[in-house]
Amino acid sequence: MDDLTKLKTAISLITVGLCEKEREKQRGEYCYSKRLIHGINIFQSLNYKYNPQGFDFNKMHEQSFIEYYAVQPVKQWFSGWENMEGLELEKQGFYYMDALVGDSGFHTFHVNDDCEDYIEYVEKDIVAGIEQRAVYDCIKALSQNDYIKLRKYFIEHPVIKLEQLRELKLIYAEKDIALLAIENAYEEIREDCFVCPKCGWTLQKEKIGMRCQSRSCSEEKYISGELISIPGEAGMLRLKRGVMKYICVPGKLELEIYNYCNKYKVPNELWPEMDKYDIGITFADGETWAIDAKAIKEPQFLKENIIRDGGFPAGDYKRAYYVIPDEYVRDRIDYLDIINRQLETMGNRKIRCLRLYDLKKEIKERGKRK
Repeated sequence: MDDLTKLKTAISLITVGLCEKEREKQRGEYCYSKRLIHGINIFQSLNYKYNPQGFDFNKMHEQSFIEYYAVQPVKQWFSGWENMEGLELEKQGFYYMDALVGDSGFHTFHVNDDCEDYIEYVEKDIVAGIEQRAVYDCIKALSQNDYIKLRKYFIEHPVIKLEQLRELKLIYAEKDIALLAIENAYEEIREDCFVCPKCGWTLQKEKIGMRCQSRSCSEEKYISGELISIPGEAGMLRLKRGVMKYICVPGKLELEIYNYCNKYKVPNELWPEMDKYDIGITFADGETWAIDAKAIKEPQFLKENIIRDGGFPAGDYKRAYYVIPDEYVRDRIDYLDIINRQLETMGNRKIRCLRLYDLKKEIKERGKRK
């Protein structure tokens, strides 16, 4: 196995291992993840090979690795490495990851977005059984109409009352697979928390600050007195974190495009052909567009995701677009260039990546034409 393959293996094992520890922590247990330890050992063997003078044997064990490496952007892990040109780190998605874990205080840590996103978008096969997959596989087995209704319900209702859950189950009382999807989607809220004003999920107090389903929500400054509180015994439920993060959050972007099309009376279809892509748009002149909304903050992850999927799904459309939130371009001005260069190398010039603002502008202008 060459060193780059070893390094990729190490990163995959480390990210999965950290997520395993996070899940066990939520159950109130401490987990020594074999995957994490294996990944650390592979990484540290490479660390010693490329940086023998700066290598510290005291940072070999799990806790030290978390405290000295996992809390730092991955790029900094390679400080002091020499003669590593053959690894081509600048071309690897993992190289651009931010810190994999955040400090919760008192020597406790929580997994950050980049760690989970790397697993979801780059090493997806490793996590085939996590929360969002359990829901997605169920709703994919429904009819097209039921699939749209139930997925839309999850996106629009990240937090619900017990009465709403009962009403939802009554609607699908004769459809076992839908009931299973609902069961897999929601969990009881057992601790006091607040409604997150940014995404609609829940904010939980930690030793340091508050924690939501994403780092961007968690790092916002909140005033407790201005938040809507949810008592732990109020009979409320929320989407499981994996469902919120990978079905609901991207779905908000999808529904924003869908609602914008409706506002300007542009015919559109949500998740056509059982989610072949996110939205199909048909303009007055008959031209059709296919839209795939992507809430992937790191462009290298989206790039690798596109490569893994073999590009945009084939279909009867004139143009196709990967659409990203405007703030991603503000944070990374080269985001669109990275993706569009990759799309060009794949040989189909009718497929591009653009920001939400530009898509809305096109929809508005073309929607006015009759």
